[in-house]
Amino acid sequence: TAGSDEVSVNALGRLYAKIVGFSVVTRYMVYIVPVGLILAVPVLIFRFTNYGDGTFVGGKDGPTLFYLFLWILIAWCALWVAKIAAWVLPKVFMFFCGIVSMGVRKYATVLKNLSIPLSLFFWALAAWLSFKGLFNDALSKNVVWVRNMERVLGALFVSLAVLLAEKALVQLIGVSYHQRSFANRIKASKREIHLLGLLYDASRTLFPMYCEEFAEEDYIINDSIEMMLRGKKGKIMGGNGAATPMKIIGDVGRFGDKVTSVVGHVAKEITGKQVFNPNSAHSIVLEALEKKLPSEALGRRIWMSFVLEGKDALYLEDFEEVLGPAYKQDAEEAFNMIDSDSNGDISLDEMVRKTVEMGTERKAIGEGMKDIGQALRVFDKVLMFVVLLITILIFLVFFQSSVVTNLATAGTALLSLSFVFAVTTQEFLGSCIFLFVKHPYDVGDRVEVGGTQMLVERISLLYTVFTKTAQNQSTQVPNIVLNNLWIDNVSRSKAMTETFKVDVSYDTSFEDIELLRAEMEKFVRHPDNSRDFKPDFTIGVAGVGDLDKLTLEISIQHKSNWHNGVVRATRRSKFMCA
Repeated sequence: TAGSDEVSVNALGRLYAKIVGFSVVTRYMVYIVPVGLILAVPVLIFRFTNYGDGTFVGGKDGPTLFYLFLWILIAWCALWVAKIAAWVLPKVFMFFCGIVSMGVRKYATVLKNLSIPLSLFFWALAAWLSFKGLFNDALSKNVVWVRNMERVLGALFVSLAVLLAEKALVQLIGVSYHQRSFANRIKASKREIHLLGLLYDASRTLFPMYCEEFAEEDYIINDSIEMMLRGKKGKIMGGNGAATPMKIIGDVGRFGDKVTSVVGHVAKEITGKQVFNPNSAHSIVLEALEKKLPSEALGRRIWMSFVLEGKDALYLEDFEEVLGPAYKQDAEEAFNMIDSDSNGDISLDEMVRKTVEMGTERKAIGEGMKDIGQALRVFDKVLMFVVLLITILIFLVFFQSSVVTNLATAGTALLSLSFVFAVTTQEFLGSCIFLFVKHPYDVGDRVEVGGTQMLVERISLLYTVFTKTAQNQSTQVPNIVLNNLWIDNVSRSKAMTETFKVDVSYDTSFEDIELLRAEMEKFVRHPDNSRDFKPDFTIGVAGVGDLDKLTLEISIQHKSNWHNGVVRATRRSKFMCA
């Protein structure tokens, strides 16, 4: 129609799309062959006929048209040969160097990401050398345009070598940073989500989805329309008439999921892979972990479907019994994953807290990788500006004979600029070292800087955005300032110890202090508290004041760090009120 913006493709266009998308070979043939044939026509004409004889480019001492078009054809073919060489190089490198050590895999990744700079580098080298070889006589006779073209190609080759070095440096920093900061976290997160999906699948086997026992949790987990709308009214699934229309919509949505699931199963039979199956346990778990409310519902459903009637905790035997002998190792791994305090049982709160933490960690990894990617792009742009300045200097050196004068001029200019940009350069280099070398925190970590507890919200190249936990206030701090401060990373710490002081009467005897120690040890070793505190407990006299009081120093050991401030406050209050 006249008002439509759609563009239809005719039969020739569809044929072209099929040829290009058929394989890499056909795509390259479509790109290379037509232009190559066009460039080969004058070469063949000048080589096997009398056309062009006596026609010199740039004067009588210049090259003939045959050599000029031959070099253009060689340069065109060299571009695609260089691209193929850059594509093959990482595979060859991995084949030979991988025999010695698998640690070189990251360098193969760097080479793979450098395909375009490597292609340009190889092409510039081939074009420069082929030009010097074909036009050697004209160069010896100092033909002006030939000499200038040779200088351009030489300067271009050196400039692309500098560009390749810059890109390689950025890629090395990025790959090394990823391996050091994210690789293990991503691997652990994927494994935890896989195990959680295994537990959820077993829970669905015991109690089918939307059964009477877990209908509420299933609606929350699947984030159905009725739960989102009814949640705004503060209502839960009930028997009133208002629930019926939304219940029907929810059933229609689930019917649509069933249709998609059938298509996914057919695709799986054909390809051998899991394809867009919204009802798979892994897909549902991933969706549930995106939000806190579905994460809590997922943890509750798994725990309540596994626990035996009359029990208030899960044990390893429960996992092994539900999953079966075939998944005994996975059952043990899943139990140890959730039982973070290693006390041999899993409470409902512990299960819910671990499920929420898994979703939080997954989002923190994604945000951290995005922020570091942005920081690397800024770093790359700054280095590209430096490469541009070096490229200008390279071309000046190639086109002027006085190299010393050029270097002296450039050195004087850089020295003058150093006084103007000294502070900016210092901040840039200091921030790069702080972020990519020291790397004291990641997005989502709880840190303490200058006695202030904060959460890392965003990381940039020159600054970091924190949220103060006490005031819930956003704070932006330059990385160059943080580079000179002590940073305590609570999230990276293991089980932490809390120490506080209590003033008692000066007449308190040693026997009374020992009695208090015994009572406190009994408290931390009680089954109700053993999941929160370690059995070790210390108490001692820290001072006597002005001989009017005794100051007792009490140390308790938590079974985890203080990344979760709510959990820490609950444990502290429980201990203080014991």
